[in-house]
Amino acid sequence: MFWWPGMKKEIEEFVYACLVCQKSKVEHQRPLGLLQPLFIPEWIWDSIAMDFMSGLLRTAK
Repeated sequence: MFWWPGMKKEIEEFVYACLVCQKSKVEHQRPLGLLQPLFIPEWIWDSIAMDFMSGLLRTAK
């Protein structure tokens, strides 16, 4: 169900009582800077990037 009677009021009350929600409100965030153009490498493999993730839980699969 994506809607129920009184949903707006319940959401307002939840957000008002949620400390994380209050800290992450737009008013408490710095404005973002201007967009910068991306560097375009001259040659293939001239520039590479990697993201590392650690601390992930093992699953049965």
